[in-house]
Amino acid sequence: MCGADYGFYAVVYGGQLAEAEYNRFRARAHIEIDNLTFGRAYSATDEDTIMRVKMAECAVVDELSRTRNGVLASASNDGYSETYVTTRSARQRVSDAAARYLALTGLLFAGGVQRC
Repeated sequence: MCGADYGFYAVVYGGQLAEAEYNRFRARAHIEIDNLTFGRAYSATDEDTIMRVKMAECAVVDELSRTRNGVLASASNDGYSETYVTTRSARQRVSDAAARYLALTGLLFAGGVQRC
C-alpha cells in the first residue's frame, strides 16, 4: 500500500501513536483518503501532492484513533459506562483532517475537467 508508513508518521508528521496502533488505523485512513479524492490521491506523481497525501493520511489516522467508535459523549466511573455519539460530526472531523492537507491539490474537486 502506498502512502505514509510508520516512519513517516513518527518522524515527518510527528505523530504520537505506537506503531501497532498506527497500523490498525492505516488501512481505514487510506480508504478515507481514496474516497475523498475520488480515487486520485495515490496516483499523484508530483512531490508536493505526494507529501500532502501522506500528511492527510497521517491526520486521518490520528482522527480515527481519537474517535474510534464515535465521539465520547459521557463516561461514568461508578458502574463504568461510556456513551458515544456517532453523528456526522465524527465523520466530518475525518474529512476536515484530510482537507487540511489536500485543499490546494485539486484532488477534492468532484467535477470534470477544470478550465481556467
